[in-house]
Amino acid sequence: LGSASMASDQHDPGIAVPPKSVITRLANAAWETTLGISTRGVAPVEHDDSYHYATMSFSAIRTVLRPLSLGTDDTFVDIGCGKGRVLAVVARQRLRAVIGVEFDAGCTAIAGHNARRLRGRKTPIAVHQADAKEFDYGDGTAFFLFNPFGAKTLDTVLRKIRTDTGNRPIRIAYANPLHDDVFAAHPWLTRFATFTERDGADHPASFYRSTP
Repeated sequence: LGSASMASDQHDPGIAVPPKSVITRLANAAWETTLGISTRGVAPVEHDDSYHYATMSFSAIRTVLRPLSLGTDDTFVDIGCGKGRVLAVVARQRLRAVIGVEFDAGCTAIAGHNARRLRGRKTPIAVHQADAKEFDYGDGTAFFLFNPFGAKTLDTVLRKIRTDTGNRPIRIAYANPLHDDVFAAHPWLTRFATFTERDGADHPASFYRSTP
């Protein structure tokens, strides 16, 4: 499954071609049926430095995760995991652990339900209702953020990750990177790749790794 692409010279001009957005929505719905989960929708988050809950398409998630090169020794942490769509995609490969951190109680409950229902899971999923500024990131090796909060909170979270993980190498994928300047203020992080929407993602993304 995945979103389809149709070039203008690949269809009968007499047949109407659905807009890409419609095709993507249909592909997302098909994936949710296949996986046995429900993650669609937009929801506010009651926090003074958080953005609303929204999702990326399944195809875009797979594209954005690729530079992290996830493997069996990784513990993946989705900070601001919402209803758990990214967790579901990641847990269908074999890792050490998959962890979701979510502030909103309603989204946390849905993410936990989705984790239990997920078909094809190869790695256990643990979902925690917690303030991202206070969570213990000590086990994490690869992190994902879909722009869950503002610059002030992001700065605190990056400092917490550094403290908790010490000098262990980590990677971070930051989708819809409105606050790349905050990452730039942390000299222990180096940006090693960037995506634009032309690279197959719904949103641009920046990728960072820790430096010794």
